[in-house]
Order: sequence, then C-alpha cells, then structure tokens
Amino acid sequence: MARLLVQLKLRLLRNALRASTGAKVGFIFSTIWAGLVAAGTFALLSLLRGQSGAVEVTTVIFTGFAFGWLILPLVAFGLDATLDPATLALYPLRTRPLAVGLLAASATGAWPLANVIGLLGVTVGLAHGAFGLLIAVVAVVLQVLFCITLARFVTTSLARLLSSRRGKDLAVLLVIPIFALYEAFAQLVPRLTAEGKLTAASFGGVDAWLRWLPPGQAAHAIEDASSGHPGAALVRLALLAAVIVVLGWLWVRALHSALVTADTSTQSSAVRGASLPFARYGLRGTLAARFFLYQRREPLSVTYWAIVVVIMGASSVSTVTTPRYIVAILLSAGFAGAFIGIFHANSIGLSGPAFSLEATALTGPRAVRAYFSGQNIALGLVAVPLLALATFVIAAVARHPVDGFLGLAVDLAGIGAGLAVSNILTAGLAYPVEKRAGNPSPRPADGYSGHPALGALICLGSVAVAVAPVVVVTVLTGSDPAAARMPLIVLGAAVYGFALAWAGVRVASAMAARQLPELCQIALRSRL
Repeated sequence: MARLLVQLKLRLLRNALRASTGAKVGFIFSTIWAGLVAAGTFALLSLLRGQSGAVEVTTVIFTGFAFGWLILPLVAFGLDATLDPATLALYPLRTRPLAVGLLAASATGAWPLANVIGLLGVTVGLAHGAFGLLIAVVAVVLQVLFCITLARFVTTSLARLLSSRRGKDLAVLLVIPIFALYEAFAQLVPRLTAEGKLTAASFGGVDAWLRWLPPGQAAHAIEDASSGHPGAALVRLALLAAVIVVLGWLWVRALHSALVTADTSTQSSAVRGASLPFARYGLRGTLAARFFLYQRREPLSVTYWAIVVVIMGASSVSTVTTPRYIVAILLSAGFAGAFIGIFHANSIGLSGPAFSLEATALTGPRAVRAYFSGQNIALGLVAVPLLALATFVIAAVARHPVDGFLGLAVDLAGIGAGLAVSNILTAGLAYPVEKRAGNPSPRPADGYSGHPALGALICLGSVAVAVAPVVVVTVLTGSDPAAARMPLIVLGAAVYGFALAWAGVRVASAMAARQLPELCQIALRSRL
C-alpha cells in the first residue's frame, strides 16, 4: 500500500507538470523555494557551532518547523489529493495499511526532503563526537516524522470541519494572525538583528518552556549526547518516539472515522427572509446590497479586509515613530488602495457560476455600469471608514493625529484608483478560480497561474501613479496653515477618487458589454 500511494503521489506530480504551463511554473517555484529553505536552515544551524546559545536557537527552529507543519495544512488543506481521506472513502481499503501509505506519501516530495536536509545542519552546529552525530541524525528523522504525523492527524481530524462554513470561518481566524505574525517577523527581525538586539542568547528564556515540547526534546537530546549524557539523550528520544506513536494511533482512529462517517457539510441551511438594503434603488442598489452583504458573510472578504489593515500597519511600523512619520502615513494609505484593487480584481471569477444568473439582468452597457458601480458602492462603504480609522490610528501612534487627514486624502484617492483598476481587470483579465476542500483562499484554475501576479503588478503600479498627485500636493503645501489646506486636500482627493472610480466603471463596462458571453463562460468554469 505504501509503495502504491508513493507511486500515485509521484504520478500526480508528473501529470501536473504535463497539464499546464502554470502547473510547471508553480512546481518549479515551489521546488526552488524548498531548496532555498533547506540550504538556509542548514547554513543557519551550522553557524551555531561553538556558540553558547546553540541549543536554545536549535530548539526554536525545531519548534518553528513543527508549528509550520501544524498551521499551514489548516489554511492550505487539500493541495495534495493523496492526503485527503475523502478521495479514498469509496475504496475497500483497510485503515492501518492506508495510514502507513498516506504517511509515506506525505513524506514524498520536495518539502519533506527540504526539512530533513535543513535540519541536518545540527550535525555540524550542535552535535559533537560519533555518538552525538548518530543521535543527531536519529533526532532529525524523528522530528520530521513527528511534524508529518502531527499534520496528518490535524488535517484528517478536521477534514469535514474544514469543508463546512464553520471550517471556513476557522480558517479565516487562522489566516489573519498568521499573516500578521509574518509581517511582524519580516519587519522587526531584520531590524533587531542589524541593531545587534537579537542574538543567540536572546532565546534563553524561551527555551525554558520550549524544551519540554517534542521538538525541544529532539534538540536537547543532541545536546545531551554531545555533552556526555547518553542516558538522558536516549530517554528524550524515547519520549519523542512515544509521542509519535500516540499521534499515529489517534490519526488512525480519525482516519477510520473520516472514511465511514457521512459528509453533512453540504446540507442546506435555513434561509431567513429579509429585505435587501438599497434594493429599492433599482439594479445598482440590488447589486450594491448583494456585494455589501457578502463583505461580512463571506469569510474570504473578512480576510481580505483584515489583511489590508495588517499591510497598513506593517508598511508604517519602521518609520511611524521617526521624524519621517509622514512617509509611514502616506505610504500605508497608498498600499491599502492598491491591495483593495488586488483583492477585488477578479470579481466575476470569484462570483463563480452565480454570475451567470446576474448576467441575465445585464442587458446593455447601462446595466453593466450598474453592476460595476454597485460593487464599488459596497466596497467603498467598507473601505472608507476602515481605512480612515486605520490611518488615524497610525497618525496617533506617530503623535501627530491631525496629519491623519493627509493620510485620509491618500486613502480616498487610493480607494478610487484601486476600485477603478479592479473593475478594468475584472473585465479584461478575468480568470476562473477553484477552491480545494478546507482551503478558504481560491486559487487560479490550471493555465491561469500568472494572472494574479500580473494583476497585482498592474494594481500596484497604477495606484502608485494615481495617488502621486495627491502626495505631491500634500508635500508642496506643507508650509501652509493646516486649517486651510487639510479640508481642501481631503475634499479634492475625495472628488478625484470618485472621478477615478467612475472612469474605471465606464471603461470596464464598455469592455465587459462586448464580451459578456465569454465572461459568463469564465464564471461557469470557476469551482467554488
């Protein structure tokens, strides 16, 4: 069974490489990134040799890899079809051989190999002597096996939850802090390292409790073996092996339950009758109501808005408390407008087959304009107060709250530019998307992998050019009285942003009206 599922995994990878250019690019990029992670981790662990805090840093790295295997499958579940128990439910397979086969398939691929190679850096940086080297190799193998077993247990246990609406909400709650922590890590760690405030000794306090976790047991087993305590090293490895056995037993039970329990995630939910807001204002109002409701009901929309706020904070954290605080305020506002455009640049593809029903009401250019303007109204009702609040918070952190009005001006221009570009890209660069089980974020269908990156580059460049006049006016009028210039700048930016959004609606509606059947076909190809 193990050999068969490993062969299936390799065959699926080969078939994906033959399927489309996008699959090839994705596989090559993923493999290169895995290689870089392996080389970087190996080099980092190797450099710890002879340092006083080597075991503490090793413990942190081992624990970081374990948490990566624990968290990432929750937000990217189903990317590997051989790991989803739902795909094997109809086959007459015994649970234990199937579990062994799934474990072997999970250990096959670039990323598991990258984990092994990277963590083997402890053989240079932490292990001493022949016995220490042997224990280091065994500890790395058990560490990777622990990570894989933990990931399989979690994803199998939550397989049906992650396919439901509650599962999507759970994934949203996970995506937001993960993205926030990533941005904080990317902003703070390089700066603290450059300033000399982050050294190996900084991890001493963290190791006091991380050492009792399974990854900490693996790291300290190497330290014990290298310092002449073979009994303690063997006991730590035995404890780690026992944890792996318990996790494997729990995984087998969860797998058996997943294979014999009926899936109820597709049962219909109760529908409560209520009038749509804005529906009295015709087609534009009805579409605005639809888009507005989905901003709070669709977990993906909540994720997008949260990420926009996180990006605003991350782009301003390095300069908000310096004399160049105005750069933080204006830069965060510009990035927010750009990412609003990026996240909504494929609304037809993200609507999926439901757009074909909406398209029956789009009988001409005027109706198509109502579609795009209704969407912009809904997004603007969320974007304007949200970005304004975030901007004034950033200005308050900089201790110049009044300058928040300057950021608000860039917010308004950026929102208008972002909505305009998203409308045009929706009409001219629409592509089908698909969702995998438990993954809240849609991915491009095969053959369209380059479209999101191209759309993101267009949004970033276009919004930067569009908000440049507002930034220039803000800088050139810096010596004028604030009471006179700020209201005029905000009012002018609001009119300018509205004009940009309306121009985007006009251009996008003219493009979409000519190719409405093609857009319907793209929407129908989306699998949501």
